[in-house]
Amino acid sequence: MYLMLLAAYGEIVTMMMIIAALFYVLLPWYVQTAIWIVNLFIPDPVPFFDEFVMFLPIAYKVKNIIVISEFLRKYGIALAVLMGTGVVALIVYMIAK
Repeated sequence: MYLMLLAAYGEIVTMMMIIAALFYVLLPWYVQTAIWIVNLFIPDPVPFFDEFVMFLPIAYKVKNIIVISEFLRKYGIALAVLMGTGVVALIVYMIAK
């Protein structure tokens, strides 16, 4: 009976860890960074492994921010003109209807 309870407890803890990991990945990069910094000072049995794993989503999001900003810097004016043309066309369509 005790082993069954222990196994059920292990499954519950595993599910909670998976949910926490999914929640962490969905957080904004600045919240992830704050949690990562706090985690740097929490002692754990495997040093630096969890810090490395927690840093990967932060690095990925920062890389995406850089890529998007470079895209907007390069094509921002053309994108604004296309969006403005679309808005004007939508307004003309709504007025003509």
